[in-house]
Amino acid sequence: MELRPWQEAPERDGVLLMAPHELSAGRRAEVLRSARWSWVHLTSAGADFIDLAEWPADTLLTRSWRCYAAPLAEYALHAVLTHEWRRGAPWQERDTRSAPAPDAPPVPAGASTGGGTGLWGAEVTVAGWGAVGQRLATVLDALGARVTVLRRSPEPGSPFHQTSDLGRALDADHLVVALPLTAGTRHLFDRAALGRARPGLHLVNVSRAAIVDQDALTELCAAGRLFATLDVTDPEPLPTGHPLRSLPTVRLSPHVAWRSRDSDAAFADDFATIWATLAAADSSAAPGPSAATDSSADPHSSHAPGISDVSAPGVPVPAVPAPSAATPDARALDAVIPGLVPPTTGRRARAAVRALLTPGRS
Repeated sequence: MELRPWQEAPERDGVLLMAPHELSAGRRAEVLRSARWSWVHLTSAGADFIDLAEWPADTLLTRSWRCYAAPLAEYALHAVLTHEWRRGAPWQERDTRSAPAPDAPPVPAGASTGGGTGLWGAEVTVAGWGAVGQRLATVLDALGARVTVLRRSPEPGSPFHQTSDLGRALDADHLVVALPLTAGTRHLFDRAALGRARPGLHLVNVSRAAIVDQDALTELCAAGRLFATLDVTDPEPLPTGHPLRSLPTVRLSPHVAWRSRDSDAAFADDFATIWATLAAADSSAAPGPSAATDSSADPHSSHAPGISDVSAPGVPVPAVPAPSAATPDARALDAVIPGLVPPTTGRRARAAVRALLTPGRS
């Protein structure tokens, strides 16, 4: 298996690794039209860059659904803690206190914590229950926060309080937006909803700017009714002079919450996991020659397709385990389903992988 520029891809049946956020809309369209792709894997967690209504039925579309969960959750946690301790940390570079009197207690009753209150007992709503939301809720819970999860369809047995009520979600100290951008979530937090939020709510957005009514958020932050930490804005970057740039109630970062030591090539792990799991599921559903004797079942064989990359030259293609003829754990298959972008289904995905592993494909 080799990584090649998209311009060198075969006219059909190639696999495209695309970083959609690094391309203009016109450039994305050009790349997608340049060949008849069998599989397009997005290096992004979101698929809102793609017109799903026009997506060809015979092309597998997947996304990097879990590899950025850790850095995004860490960013959100940092944002929440920074806001909690915005009036000052409890430590100093040097201890400037006077020597205590011989009979003074070691810690005076009125000793200051620096003005922060911390997370213990804070009410935090996590909007979205994907990989980011699940990791963040677990961390917040471990630190003593009271976590509420905003979900369209709450499920029984969750260790966290769940709600589908926007009013309940906005009645919190912090709201972390970790939802995908869809027709149903666009401006979910609109002017009316934000206007009903608990005064002083701190909104953290690590997802997409369009999920929140940015104009309404700007006005409420300017009035001192809300606070915000935003890794995403519309547009990116904001125009010079935009009020969000100068409001003391707002913190901005340039869409970097996903970055960490290992994030630049982390999408490759998600891609490899989807490939290996679907290939194994297909080989078990359609028995044939074992992988040990049939080179067409091995992605490392000379018949494996070339991988075309549109924006990350030098990123090594991951080693993908050869699919086993043994039936995979059903939980392993379930685990990669979030990586399949509708209208892709599990059945269609397995069929696409089977086609990719057919002898003679290049």
